[in-house]
Amino acid sequence: MLRLYMMFIFFLLNGALCYANTESWPQSGMMMAVFMLNLVCVTIGFYRAMSVKTLNLDTIIWIFVYMFFFIAPVIQLQAGPLFPNTMPIEPGDVIRAGIVVFVWNVVYMLFRSLHRPSARRENAIGGSGLEIIGSRVRVLYFALSCGIFAMTIALFKLNYFFGAAEFGAVFANKSLLLLVNISFQGIVFANWLFAFDDRRRYRSLVARMKLLLASVILLNQLSPFNTSRFYIGFCVILVVYLFYFPRLKPSQFIWIMFTGLLFIFPFLNMFRYGFGGYEMPTAYHLMFDQLTELHFDAFSNLAATMRFTDLHGYSYGYQMLGVLFFFVPRDIWSGKPLSSGEAIGDFISGNYTLNFNNLSNPLPSEFMINFGWVGVAAGALLMALFVNRLESSVGKNRYTHALIAGFLFILLRGDLMNAFAYCFGTYCVMVLLPTGLSRFLDRAPRSSSSHSPRNGKENAGWTGSGIRPVTARANIRE
Repeated sequence: MLRLYMMFIFFLLNGALCYANTESWPQSGMMMAVFMLNLVCVTIGFYRAMSVKTLNLDTIIWIFVYMFFFIAPVIQLQAGPLFPNTMPIEPGDVIRAGIVVFVWNVVYMLFRSLHRPSARRENAIGGSGLEIIGSRVRVLYFALSCGIFAMTIALFKLNYFFGAAEFGAVFANKSLLLLVNISFQGIVFANWLFAFDDRRRYRSLVARMKLLLASVILLNQLSPFNTSRFYIGFCVILVVYLFYFPRLKPSQFIWIMFTGLLFIFPFLNMFRYGFGGYEMPTAYHLMFDQLTELHFDAFSNLAATMRFTDLHGYSYGYQMLGVLFFFVPRDIWSGKPLSSGEAIGDFISGNYTLNFNNLSNPLPSEFMINFGWVGVAAGALLMALFVNRLESSVGKNRYTHALIAGFLFILLRGDLMNAFAYCFGTYCVMVLLPTGLSRFLDRAPRSSSSHSPRNGKENAGWTGSGIRPVTARANIRE
């Protein structure tokens, strides 16, 4: 009953804000109706997500829809007359974009099946999911992280930590630079996860020292000064889903996400380029000024996509081929389509005052630019089926589930070509490679001696490092 009451208050407060910011615009009634329909979807989505005992991906999805497709455009209407992407705010564009979001929300809710987890399923998701990563692979990633840290310090000293230097000064080729960034960030973060997992499962000075050194490396390579806040958000969400999945309630996680989006992320973003010109803003400006910037341009880029398709039509899947074959260089595929964010960025830059084409473009917009209204409905259906499948097998692939949960915000915000390339590359570095190497390097010989208590103890953690398991469950599965 308390949850229902809180959702009712949430709906009333947001409805009042929506009315206050739309009533002065032409076609205010229609604009208000579209926003309220989406607010109904968001409220139902939050209620359903919180009705499940364990964490679920719907918490992330509905926070994204609320922040980027409801509260951000409502605040932007008040700040008008331009969207963050410099496109003039026209009531017709707002209404059409809102209807696209509504179609996406309704189809997703219709096909999204949320089931209360059984006791058997809750027991299946009790571990961290990192037991499949062997001890030799953990040592390898620790050594690679130390090498990356040493190379970074040798090249840039502390300038890299403060965001005053980047690997683009060393690697001129953009494809190579992307590969280096994905690999270095993935290896360093995976090493920290392995070290944190060792510290949780083993009680030793070696495990503590390893985690301390891994934390120092992580802070230098992924500091708030040199890393986008969305990647930092990916790291935080992955840690929560990986290590605290059984203990954290969906309602608690939603509050954590809102605190991060409205307070922590805008605060960290002020230090993105150092301490120069820093002024402490009021709480209101800290929370809401960011909503009128390009960080929250998803709704405005969806509106721009509608204009783009009015002029150029749909690509009928050709643009989506660039997402599927992102790894093919343009030198080989001369007709490789632009990412949707770059295409919309070029369109806006050519018609308005924005001198920037590296824009985000949300997932509904990707399907709109390829297949129109049918594509929007089909995209929401595929999204629902994908989440259903992933949630039903969470006990079998906790690590992959946590990584996708971390990247979900980035994938939803887009654009899809860049987000998918980064997500797939990170998956290879953090999940596929260490899992495959563990099967090869840590494969134990099949003999009766391999099951003896002494051998089991030696195989746990770092071989010969003095790390001892807390319980028998701590042994790494071969």
